[in-house]
Amino acid sequence: MTVIKGVVLYVRNYKDNDLLVRILTETSGLRTFLARGAKKPKSHLSAAMQPYAVVTFDGAFPKKETGLGYVNDVQQLTIYQRLIDDIEANAYAALIASLIDETFDEGEPLTRWYNQIILAFRKIDEGLDPQIIANIFEIQLLVPLGVAPNWQADPLSGQSDGRFDYSEKYNGIISENHYDLDDHRLMLDQKTVFYLRQFSVIDLRRVNQIKMSSTTKRGLQRVIDHIYENQVGLKPRAKKFIEQMHSWQNTLKNFRQ
Repeated sequence: MTVIKGVVLYVRNYKDNDLLVRILTETSGLRTFLARGAKKPKSHLSAAMQPYAVVTFDGAFPKKETGLGYVNDVQQLTIYQRLIDDIEANAYAALIASLIDETFDEGEPLTRWYNQIILAFRKIDEGLDPQIIANIFEIQLLVPLGVAPNWQADPLSGQSDGRFDYSEKYNGIISENHYDLDDHRLMLDQKTVFYLRQFSVIDLRRVNQIKMSSTTKRGLQRVIDHIYENQVGLKPRAKKFIEQMHSWQNTLKNFRQ
């Protein structure tokens, strides 16, 4: 047996009483484990094998890259209650988890991202805006996804100060002096550009409070979604649910008004 520590990304039913558990492990990256009997009411595994829990358990890693590991006994468990009780926090946690799972290969060591996802879940649990935390993840994951937009300077002039817009043609920001070179630039307001640039390099440990208007949040999400759909070709199911959730919220808000 081996002591394994990891973050549960999601679980799937398997046979009558078992679960398949997708875990980002601290030392061995993404792995799938079989938790036998975890669906039984009296199982000591049932409380631990739930999404976004941080678990330390006795088990075994898969013998092959495509095989299953095993969960035998849980030693330690941390649950972030807001991620369970709050539908919005839950939805953005699911988005972060799905992006990690889509971005990296099986068994690839991911110590940095392991620490990042725990930090992100903790920040959301402490009350920070889950969309902003997820947006930071979305922007920073563009690098391992192979897109890596240039957020720091105009590639044509090297200019790093002034007014900018996002250009897919130039895969990053261009200064206003070069706006005429791309008729399809996104025409962003400068607050949105500011946060895109900040989020590409920000350390999550330093994020304690960010106040952002709903208009800027929509603008930020528009750019991120544009890049993911047009340059990455990725739209997780969690993203579709978030869009539906916002639609419900807007409908309810209009109804009340």
